[in-house]
Parts: sequence; C-alpha cells; structure tokens
Amino acid sequence: MNLLSLAFFSGFLLAVMANPVFAQTTDLGTKTSDLEEQQFVETATPKKIDLSNSLKSSSTVFPDLNVKINLSKEATAELTEKVTQQLSIGNLKKDEYPAQTDFLFKRATGELITVLKALGYYQPVITSQLERVANLTQATFTIELGKPVLIRDIDIVINGEGSNLPIWSQFRKFQLLLKSKAIFKHSDYSSTVSALTNIAVNEGFMDTEFTQREFKVYPHLNAVDIHLHLDTQNAYQFGKVTFQGSQHVSNAFLARYVGFIPGDTYRQTDINDLQKGLIDSNYFGLIRVAPQYSAQKDRRIPIDVELEDNAKHRYELGGGYGTDTGVRLIFSFENRLVNQHGHSYQVDSLLGERAQNLTFNYRIPGNRPAIQHWNLGIAFDATQSDTLTRSLSGVSADYKYQINSEWLINPFVSLQSESFEYSDGITESTQTLILGTSLKNRWVNNESYPTEGYHHNATVRASVDQVVSDSQFAQLELSTRKVFSLMEFWRLHVRAETTLTLADQDQTIPATYLTLLGGEKLRGYEFESIGIEASDGSVVGARNRLSGSLETDYRITQYFGLGLFADAGQVFDDQQTEDWKIGAGLGIRGYTPVGMAKLDIAWPVSETEQPWRIHFSLGFDL
Repeated sequence: MNLLSLAFFSGFLLAVMANPVFAQTTDLGTKTSDLEEQQFVETATPKKIDLSNSLKSSSTVFPDLNVKINLSKEATAELTEKVTQQLSIGNLKKDEYPAQTDFLFKRATGELITVLKALGYYQPVITSQLERVANLTQATFTIELGKPVLIRDIDIVINGEGSNLPIWSQFRKFQLLLKSKAIFKHSDYSSTVSALTNIAVNEGFMDTEFTQREFKVYPHLNAVDIHLHLDTQNAYQFGKVTFQGSQHVSNAFLARYVGFIPGDTYRQTDINDLQKGLIDSNYFGLIRVAPQYSAQKDRRIPIDVELEDNAKHRYELGGGYGTDTGVRLIFSFENRLVNQHGHSYQVDSLLGERAQNLTFNYRIPGNRPAIQHWNLGIAFDATQSDTLTRSLSGVSADYKYQINSEWLINPFVSLQSESFEYSDGITESTQTLILGTSLKNRWVNNESYPTEGYHHNATVRASVDQVVSDSQFAQLELSTRKVFSLMEFWRLHVRAETTLTLADQDQTIPATYLTLLGGEKLRGYEFESIGIEASDGSVVGARNRLSGSLETDYRITQYFGLGLFADAGQVFDDQQTEDWKIGAGLGIRGYTPVGMAKLDIAWPVSETEQPWRIHFSLGFDL
C-alpha cells in the first residue's frame, strides 16, 4: 500500500467514526461521538479549556434503554418474572455508555441460559437483537424454551442412628418439594438439601453429612436423576442445665421449666420450648438459652440459661369505646412474682356505661409451670341494656393444662350468686354451683394479622347440686372460627356458634347462661334486643342459640382496609324455629398491634322497618 492509499483509507475511517447516527443489531464495538472526541482532544490540550463545551456535555440527553423478552407461550408468570429479574442489562434505564450496554447485551445470553437451567429448561433457543435508533436503544431477546427436564428418579437414603426417626416420613409426605415427573428446579433441590441437614441437626445429629449429593441431568432425554444419601451418624444428648442471673426465683423452681433430663437425645424443639416457657412466665426481662456445643463431653451438650429479672409489678390504665358497652375505663395491676415458688396475682377492672366488672385471680404454677397452672378467682360482673339488667358475683377455681401448642384443657368449678331483671320489671336471684370443663384448639400463623388460622372451643357445664344451687341444668357450648386467604391481603372469616341447654321447664336458669343476640353478636340489631318474647311483649334470654357470620376484608394499606359481612342467628327454648335474624353491612378496618379495629354500618335485613346501626369493636381475629 502506497502513501496515497494509506492517507485515503485513514480519511475514510475518520469520516465514518465522526458520524453520530448508526443502528446496531449484533455485537458491535463502542463508538465515540463528536462530543466525546472533542472532549478528549480538549482534555489532551489543557491550554485551551472550553467551559461551554463542558456545560453542554452535562446536559446531554441519553437514549432510553428498553429490554424486551419474548418467551414461548408455555412460559408461566413466575418463570417470566425470574428470567426478567436476572438480566443485568435490565438494570440500565439509559444507554449512557454504549460500551457498557454492548458488554451486558453480549453477556445476557449466558445469563438467560443459566437462569433457565435453574428453572428446568436445559435446551432453550435464544435469539437476540440490539438496535439503536434516535433516542432509543432496544434490546430484544426471543426465547423458545423447549421441553423442560422432569424428575425421573429421587433416591433419598437416610443412614445412621437417626434413620428411623418418624420425622423423615413426615418430611417425605408433606414437605418434600422434589416430586416425581415434576419440572426440576435447582431451588427445590437446594431447599431439600438444607431441609434434610436441618432436620438431622435439630434432632441432635450434629455430625451428619452427605455421602452422596448430586443430580444428573440428561437433556436429550429431558430427565434428571437425584441422589441424596445422608449419614446421621450418632446423636448428641443433653447435658446439665445451669441457670444464672435471677435474684428472685429459685433454681429449684426454674428447673421445673426444663422438659428433659441429662442423657435425653438433644432436640432443638426442647430448647425452644424451654425458652418459650420462660418468656411466657413474665418473670424475666431478658432470657438467653445457650447450648454450649464447644463444651460437650462424651457427646453431652451442657445448656446455660442466662436470666435477668423483670419488674415485679405492672400497671395498666386505658380507655375505650364500644357500641355494646359505651365509653369505658380499664385498669389492671399485676404482681408477677409473689414468692420464689412463682405465685402471682392480677387485678382487672372495667368501668363502662353499660358494663362493669372486677376480677382478682391468683395463679399457682403446677409441676410443669410452662404448661400447667391452678387459678383461684373472685369476680364481679354487671351489664345493663334496654332488655336486661344483671349483676353476678362469685368465686372460682380452675386448672389449665396446655396439652401441646394448639390444645388446651380447662376444668373448672365456681359458686355464683346472680340477680337479674328483664324489661318486664320482675327481679330474680339465683345461687349456682357450676362444674365443667372447656377444650380449646387454636392455631394462627400471625397473632396481629393472621392470614391462616382457626379457633375451636367446646365447653360443657352443669349445675346438679340441690343443696347449694337453686336450679339444675346442663349446657353445651360449641364455637368455631376460621380465617383463610383468598389472595394476598384478601381474607375470609367464618364463624359458627351454638348453645344447647338441658333443663326442666320450671327451672330458673341464671341470666348469664341464657342468650340474647344483638350488638356485636348480631350486627344490625340493638345490643341484647333479640331473645324470647314473653306474653307481655317483653324479651327474655333464650336457652338455646344458633348463630354465625361470614365476613371478608381487604387490606388496602398497612393500617387501613375495607370489610363486608353478613351475620345470622336465632334463639329458642324448646324447639328450633325458622325465625332467623339476619344483619349485613360494610365497614372500615384498622390494623393495629393489639388486633383489628372495626367500624361497621349494618342493616337488619330481616327487619326492614328498623334503621341501620353503627358498631365498633377492637380485638384479635382469633
């Protein structure tokens, strides 16, 4: 090449590089614009600094960068979202640095292949295009997924001392994410590996290890085989439990919170139960249960429990308003620790426009304080409505035993004296010795805002003593409440209740054990306005009741939502009737740490001549 040809070629190359408008559909190199070239020359020649060009550079408008992914029609919404999230080029909003855009575009195909493999697609066909036009850079990826690889064989083997634990079969049946003939996902495989390890460690097998851990993919067969062989080896045991830090509670009493003895197989659930029991006792402000793994001897792990005493006394003063009770003032006092044996007592009182009560309860821990205790109580309770005025005083004793985290049994005995007056003006008084028991089954996934949960309760009580009691009757109460989610932030509440009483017709039953509906028990109707109509037109409490409700709420913000509901109920003495009372309405919901606040407007659907009513309540859903 002669000098003339070389000069011509150099001039042509400079002319092409000076052209700022071009389109790109494949992986091209970066290009320097006129402005960038000019800045470079000026930077290389500091004697002639042009500030106007610097200002012009800072105001440059860069092209928008748009990333578009076209997936084949069999792609799910979850797959589309994950593929989109994994593209690095998708984090750019502007094509500010073409070299960076080109680099990320070139790398995108590899990123897509990696994420698609993780989701079970090992043979995708990907085509890509990068195009630059005025004010817009368009990156397009078209993906044909192909057939996913399916799980053909799952080989999970547990060896060692822990191989016969029942929890392995439970895991396989209810928790195993890897299913035969399902699409193989790397995340399910990783979760399974972690879950198997955690189960073994939580059951006391700290030295557990995999002797085989692999999956083999056969893309041409669209199949994958999984092999997970776990050797649990030998279990560790609990060592000695040492308490320190508490100045008010004896170690002998604290030892009763421990549900295991040295030599028992170490289980994390036992550690959790110990910590929960100490927390629920309210004796301590700080609790730290620390297994000393490094101090183990002969495979026995000592447990250190560090405690900091809580304040002995707690006071609470508050106020509120409910459409059933009116304005109310609330006061409570608790002595958390009367002595080193863990005794405590609590005083609760409520002073309202239409309700007043005062209770004193003395609590005595049982042999296992975390799950059982005795309670001795004195109570006064009174309510006033247009239908009924009543006051009750009594003494009681009960025993609570937490069978497990969901089940509670509570036998009780009480001696009560009650006077009551219905709107007919006749006052009656009764004295009753009540024996009974209740059984509760409760579970929620979140106390303040459950999206799943239930609360079932059954109570049977009877007054059969003919010396102390003025009447003899037996009664069964059943109730069930359930909350479940229809979709995110949209819940459905279902409630059903019944009360059935067995007694002779001439028996006088205390008003406390008779039913009046209305108010929060049946929205749309006045508080305690629905009962049995006497011959003079007055309303008295009923021996039997059937009621329920269906309610839904949608949470719009963290603290605010809307609700829609329908309540229904009927009361009767001898035979069930067809006289159902129905109320329906809507309202607003406030979500607070102490439960849901509900302000409702309700209409008595079965009593069209009655006006609508407003109802307000605050409390936990279950």
